[in-house]
Amino acid sequence: MILKQLGIFGWKEADENLVLASLLTGDPLLLIGNHGCAKTHVANKVAQALGRRFLVYDASKAMFEDVLGYPNVEKLKHGVVEYVPSPVTIWDKELVLIDELNRAVPELQSKWLEIIRSRKIMGFPTQVKWVWAAMNPMSYSATNALDAALIGRFAFFLYPPDVLQMEEEDRIRVAMHINGDDAPSLSEWTSGVAVGTVPKSDVVEVGAKIRETLMLAGRHFLNLREQMPTLAEFLAKFSDLLMRETKGEVALDGRRLGFLHRNLIANRAIELAKAEVFGHDLPDFVQSARYVVQSSIPVGLNDESLKREESVHTLEICFDLLSSYFQDGSPMETVNRIYELFTVADVVRKTEILLIGRLGELVESKAWRDLIDGDADITLLAYTALQVEAHRPGTIPPELLESLSQKMTPAQLTSESLPNLRGEAIQYIDDIERLLNQDSDLGKLIAFDRIRKTIESGV
Repeated sequence: MILKQLGIFGWKEADENLVLASLLTGDPLLLIGNHGCAKTHVANKVAQALGRRFLVYDASKAMFEDVLGYPNVEKLKHGVVEYVPSPVTIWDKELVLIDELNRAVPELQSKWLEIIRSRKIMGFPTQVKWVWAAMNPMSYSATNALDAALIGRFAFFLYPPDVLQMEEEDRIRVAMHINGDDAPSLSEWTSGVAVGTVPKSDVVEVGAKIRETLMLAGRHFLNLREQMPTLAEFLAKFSDLLMRETKGEVALDGRRLGFLHRNLIANRAIELAKAEVFGHDLPDFVQSARYVVQSSIPVGLNDESLKREESVHTLEICFDLLSSYFQDGSPMETVNRIYELFTVADVVRKTEILLIGRLGELVESKAWRDLIDGDADITLLAYTALQVEAHRPGTIPPELLESLSQKMTPAQLTSESLPNLRGEAIQYIDDIERLLNQDSDLGKLIAFDRIRKTIESGV
């Protein structure tokens, strides 16, 4: 792993890929974690490796003049707005880390919006190419909820590991590691001998590998964008399904959809590039895309309660339902059918989709469970499904057969269950009952459904 060579231990390869994807696109990255989990360290070492001008701003303390500098009074006399730069102003920086983001009061949070999104301040352009930020979990004291508009400016949300979440070998490496800021006085007593764990020459070498990887990834990004013309259609369906399944709790806006589109392509481009540069095996696209989606949607960022866990779980299920899109050779038609299955209101159409072809165990199990647990009468569906199950065993998940059988109400398949068959229409009741008198249950079901639709259409 690249980050390990920079003295950053315990990170998952998937998180390293997202860091590189953020470098590739320049879309902002937010690191969420406890103190001491190397949030600032990773930004600093990446900037060093790439040889980029870097600065950390403490959002809880940084004032407006710290970032801009002071107005040039002489230029103001001539109607020209200009700021006097200093070593801590942002104008010439290329990668900045906004630290302690959720310790800043709302007024200080809001001043970072323009920098994060457009790399400008009050409309003036800067040389900033990459903006990362870091925050502690909301369980920390003195933290403030992030404004929704501020959250919406970030493309990626990463959770660096605490040392006790790492494997033992990585904990040992952390214990032995001496960063450039550690033990600052040792060189006074070692005749200037560098004691850092990662020599500067290694940092330079790693930087060259990162640049090579990003150059290759850039070409892969352009190719993938052409090769995945239906990705936006997938995201449109995924976002709608997610909103429905969370009852509006997770509603993605246009900016978030754009982030998702770029993030998925950029992450895959990084995976392809690393496979070439380092000889890595190419990760399974379904699993890596799942992680990208999880890391691109800020579900419950201000909330660590069970409600957040429920939303995250629902997000994962929605992705898994449509994940066949990322399988080799999987047609978009499969995604379209699954999407229709969970969004169409017509129970008979749901039945048709479920019974025509295999859509996967997860899809079928959830769809049947939703129907069984719902409030709508599904007698028609239950009868039809059990008829098909009798002739084609395995159509219905075995664990749901009994529950489906209990949902049948034979009385619902009579003329009495047709609420519109009243008033003047009562004269047709004898004819309708003769039509319902079919030799088989399936024939009765078909007749009942056609009669019901005819009555409801008013023809």
